[in-house]
Amino acid sequence: MSPEWIELATDRSPNDPLAPGTEEFRVVYRAELPRLVRLAHLITGSNSAAEDVVQDAFVAAYRQWDRIDDPRGYIYRAVVNRSRSHLRRRRLELSTTLDQPTVALPPEVDETWEVLNRLPARRRTALVLRYYLDLPVGEIAVLMDARPSTVRSLIKRGLESLRRRLEP
Repeated sequence: MSPEWIELATDRSPNDPLAPGTEEFRVVYRAELPRLVRLAHLITGSNSAAEDVVQDAFVAAYRQWDRIDDPRGYIYRAVVNRSRSHLRRRRLELSTTLDQPTVALPPEVDETWEVLNRLPARRRTALVLRYYLDLPVGEIAVLMDARPSTVRSLIKRGLESLRRRLEP
């Protein structure tokens, strides 16, 4: 995803009420974009969906930038929530569609992703946040709007499911 859209979106007149936070927004955007796209990709399983999710989250944040207390936290929560919404929509679409094209990956990657994709969305999200972003349980709980004990349980059950399905 290229940052051209952000340049256009932040090219505003000085009379625009959102103009004062524009530079801070650009800094956060440039600093967090790659990590957020990777995070959304790991949750959604699709790079194009990840880019859309992240762009939508930044657009929504930009509209109320001057009212957000914790911009990075807001963006991360928005990306996680939008990624989960994408998974719900995709699951509904898949349940109504018969034939889906498959992508050929190396066997170990293909098998791992297949198993990861079969996990419930909350378990998958918890695992990605914990083991890909290396976030502590407390931060994951905030991002997922859950209790820390729930997050620990989701991680434990997700790992158990992965182990059971990946064991030879």
